[in-house]
Amino acid sequence: MTEYIVKLRFWLRCWDSMTIDADNDADAIAMAPQVAREMMRSWSCPESVEADERREGLISYIDRVDTEGRNEIAEAIEFDGARALFPKAAALISRLVQLQVDDVRGEGNLRRLLAGFVLEARDISPNVPPWSGSPERGDS
Repeated sequence: MTEYIVKLRFWLRCWDSMTIDADNDADAIAMAPQVAREMMRSWSCPESVEADERREGLISYIDRVDTEGRNEIAEAIEFDGARALFPKAAALISRLVQLQVDDVRGEGNLRRLLAGFVLEARDISPNVPPWSGSPERGDS
């Protein structure tokens, strides 16, 4: 029997914090983006990592390992149950990709369609919703 290596990549939810000194609330809010940029560039481990919140899974590659060595046989494979990192954004992008602008009749209809997409985009939360516990659902 031949051995295969399946490499999976995914996103995890992590949290970190840093203490700053500021003269007042407004200064702390103004300093926070720079602090966040520094924390994002950090190589240190974050304070908290939720390993059970894996999202946006993608099989990076599958390698066959045999007497001839290790050879890649497939790469970048999507699979059911990968749970989107931002499910509402993924759904909106999917709808936009399928849109056939030439099929929309009239400028008024096109404007209404565009206005609907804009409202939908504004409703997308920048945070990942809590996990429903159902890995089969792609919208949690």
